[in-house]
Order: sequence, then structure tokens, then C-alpha cells
Amino acid sequence: MMKLRGRVWLFGDLLDVDQDICPHDVVARLRSQGMPESEEQLGKYCLVNVDPDFPARVKKGDIIVAGENFGYGHDNDHACKAIRGAGVAAVICESTNTVFLRNATYHGLPVIACPGIKRKVKQGDELEIELAAGTILNTATGEVHRFAPLPHFLLEVVRAGDLYRHLGNQIKEGRVCWPAPVEPVRY
Repeated sequence: MMKLRGRVWLFGDLLDVDQDICPHDVVARLRSQGMPESEEQLGKYCLVNVDPDFPARVKKGDIIVAGENFGYGHDNDHACKAIRGAGVAAVICESTNTVFLRNATYHGLPVIACPGIKRKVKQGDELEIELAAGTILNTATGEVHRFAPLPHFLLEVVRAGDLYRHLGNQIKEGRVCWPAPVEPVRY
């Protein structure tokens, strides 16, 4: 089983990837200065437009709990990198969208849609998430919430840290052949 345990950081609805989660003007400034867009660098700016102190106060392994449509907006993955760079272990939200979910998956960031969760937790509560079982335990209240468990292949990506490390592990283990063997074309 893959278990995550962390403190809740509670946020609202409609958090945009370019305005709220990781400001696009920050990304543009870093690019113009030739700075790396690493997780660590972007993590310094995670959610600063919503809570300016968040990057300084969040601890490794903490969990974001948010409202409806977390991560809406453009198809930019810097928001996922910023969340990971801030040390956040997972995002639990009322709802998200497929674009943000895909980018989060590529970066090994579990994003869990769990309708009603925002009303069931408070800032600072500690949660235990069992990704394979699909359960969230609020250790403060003892209440258990359920979500669709992550499939095995996504658990492997999360365990590896991101999709590229996961693929690298598969290549090393001989589970994937790279480059893929190609049959000659015969005319």
C-alpha cells in the first residue's frame, strides 16, 4: 500500500494554474533571466497570490485540500512543478480537470477528486491517504472518506517520482525496450 500522511492546507474554488497556483509572470521572469524552471525554484512561488506565506510555512508531505475546479486554465505544467517543489505530497479537491490531472500525473503528483471533502476538514488537520485503497482518514476526527483508488500503473509513477523516472526504471528492469524494436518494412 502507498500511504501519504500530512497536514491540511485548505484553499478555495477555481484556482487557476497561471494566476493562483504558480503566477505566469514569475515563470516569464525566470525564463527571461535564464533561471531554471525546476520544481525547487517554482516551489518558492507556489500559491503566493492566494497565501503569500504558503511557500515558507508548508512542510514536506503536507496536503492541499481545495474546492471546485482546482487547476483550471491553460495547459501549463509549471503549476504541478510548483506544488511538488513546495513539498506538497498530494492535492485533494472537490473537482479538477483532465488537463491539470494529466500534468500532475506526469509529475508524480497525486490529485484526488473527493466531492464534499472541503466541508469535512479544517486547516491543520492531519490526513492519512491510502492511494491504492482509495481512503482518506482524518486523524483529528476519525472520519474516513473514499475516492476511486489509483490504478497500479499510476501508483508506480507516483512511487518513482514522475513519469520519466518511472519509464527509466522500466527500461532498467527490462520491462520496456528503448528504442522499441522496429520490424523492417517490406514492399
